[in-house]
Amino acid sequence: MYTKLTAITLSCLAAVAFSAAAQAASFTADQISIPEKPEFMASLGIAKDAKPNLSKEQKRDLAQQAYQEKADQHFMSVHAQKGVNCISCHDPKAVKDVAWMATVGKPAIRQNCQDCHTVQAEVTAHTDTHDKLDCIACHMPNVASANDYSDDQNAAGPKALRRIHTYKINVDPKAASMVQGDIKIKNGTVKGYVLAKDEDGHGFVDLMWSCARNTPADYTVVEGKGCHNQATSKLDEGLVYQDQKEVYGETLKWQKPIKEGYKEVAGAIPRLRKLLEVTKLAPADQTEARLLLDKADDIAAMIKKDGSWGVHAQNYLLDRVQTAQAYLAKAQAIIDNGGYVKAAAK
Repeated sequence: MYTKLTAITLSCLAAVAFSAAAQAASFTADQISIPEKPEFMASLGIAKDAKPNLSKEQKRDLAQQAYQEKADQHFMSVHAQKGVNCISCHDPKAVKDVAWMATVGKPAIRQNCQDCHTVQAEVTAHTDTHDKLDCIACHMPNVASANDYSDDQNAAGPKALRRIHTYKINVDPKAASMVQGDIKIKNGTVKGYVLAKDEDGHGFVDLMWSCARNTPADYTVVEGKGCHNQATSKLDEGLVYQDQKEVYGETLKWQKPIKEGYKEVAGAIPRLRKLLEVTKLAPADQTEARLLLDKADDIAAMIKKDGSWGVHAQNYLLDRVQTAQAYLAKAQAIIDNGGYVKAAAK
């Protein structure tokens, strides 16, 4: 059993661990250049006025590597299948040269996740746990490149410098964003890390990288009090997870009641609609019952469209499920007070 520590003690320990991780990584402005985040830059030991010192050739080579890496990831996603490309989100007019691709930065965005994923944005606006984080903090975490990747978070974390562009989070406790595979080279193949694929052939973000990663170079983690990883977290001890299995267990606690409630609501709606067809009701009662079913249906559609099953805003979605169940219970009562229509004689 864990011994509970005070929030102050935990914050100090997390700060020390984070500082040690940052120093061990020896970050420079050639790797990370986000001048609009001076506190974050300072936490990595990078002066706020530091600028990348790269030659044109170095910028080109790094940009080519970064672009290819992100393109490979993006084109394994549903976004690419839907016609989303780089400039769908990024503003090409804001790019003066390739330096923005050569380092970790904040390239100008013309369209945010919330602009398309409006339902998810509405649900997340009601969260009471991750309200300081943006979508990219969980869906596009900094992940190490294949050459630097490791199953050991302590080894891979400080080398995780670029945001992964696979977006979808896979809650399988055994899934990994990268796996050992064959890499084609000029004279054959070699073993190395490659992007994993789900059952639909899409890349994904695993639970460890999404929720419990060690990535001191990710400003979203630092500004959000750290992720749930032991090295960077400033959260209460009970929210610091040891491995992906533990993250999965916590995820299930949020998702299970939402999934069960949704299943109950989604199954009851068509059944009650059929009952309305064979039940004698006054016009006012008939209308009220149908309106109640429509309201429950709207909630069920919203929960399914959101797709997080509670992770985006567990308390809010649980309240929505319970509200839908109340609507259905009232509709059932109205129907029960009516009389069934006898089948017409043949």
